[in-house]
Amino acid sequence: MKYEEEVRCLLWLVMAFGARSTKIWDVLRLYETPHRACEALQSSEIEHSLRLQEHTKRRIRQLRFSQVDDMLERCEQLHVSILRFGEDAYPEKLFAVVNPPVLLFYQGDLSLLQDHLLLTVVGTRNLTEYSLRVEKTICNDLVIENFVPVTGFAIGVDITANLCALAHDKPSIAMMGCGLDVAYPTQHASLKARIAENGLILSEFLPGTEPKPANFPIRNRVLSGLTMGTLVIQAPARSGALITAECAMEQGRDVFCVPPVDIFDKCYMGVIKYLRNGAVPVFDSRDIVYAYYTSYAHMIVASALYENQPAKSESLVMSLGEEPSEPRRRKKSKSKKSKPPQEETPVPV
Repeated sequence: MKYEEEVRCLLWLVMAFGARSTKIWDVLRLYETPHRACEALQSSEIEHSLRLQEHTKRRIRQLRFSQVDDMLERCEQLHVSILRFGEDAYPEKLFAVVNPPVLLFYQGDLSLLQDHLLLTVVGTRNLTEYSLRVEKTICNDLVIENFVPVTGFAIGVDITANLCALAHDKPSIAMMGCGLDVAYPTQHASLKARIAENGLILSEFLPGTEPKPANFPIRNRVLSGLTMGTLVIQAPARSGALITAECAMEQGRDVFCVPPVDIFDKCYMGVIKYLRNGAVPVFDSRDIVYAYYTSYAHMIVASALYENQPAKSESLVMSLGEEPSEPRRRKKSKSKKSKPPQEETPVPV
């Protein structure tokens, strides 16, 4: 696979500054094109307005395009493709992200990023039995209704959503916080290949990048930015899933939360916070489907909304969202001829 010069130059910038560095966009604005930016940075004089630190300048001086070509060759050997900012396939939703990735490394079906019902699903690694049961029910319904779950591929909530899609032979997307060739999480390394067969795995990190803790908050802005909304299944107050929810709110995306089974349980404190701040409570998949049905009715499998519905309750509260049943008709009694009223016998006082 022969990459265009613009990809080589952007890859040089990523290798020089690191993924997600705001300096990449600073130099692109200053020098207008990736090629000019590379030429200028490789010259003896670097624009002082960039305020580059000495270790960055040293890395720029040492970086050669032969190293870039080695990385491109490595990508080919790993069957990893590269999507650059500005290509037609680059998702428009990422334009709203502060400091969007200039490059995305991927394996799988890139068309999923266009014209699909993408929903980010996040939550804790330590799911309660209640949350696991709720997530499986909601995610199974959503994938049947043509939604594509997008996750950070972490143990717990994330991988459960990917597995729900695989169980129905439906696509899902995994946004990694490391290089695509890195086996992380170790126990689910083979699952990435299964997702890529029918879905998509993505990363803005170079192949070989280890899953450092600092990578995941960087990844989360893209995780929320790719989709229409973010569903939080379960999260304590300091959960990393809440970073994704916060990014979604900042990007003007919807945030959905599963109500807690116990409002006093600390493992749900993060969800309670967002429910207080206006997140949409989700009791079943219809709470998400109805949010998008007006705009995306042509993409949603509507029949799935009405299959296997629970028996209607006499309670109005339990019947919300269901078609009202016909009112019961009282049986008509046989008509009897009315008798004239008789005078009452006066009661002696």
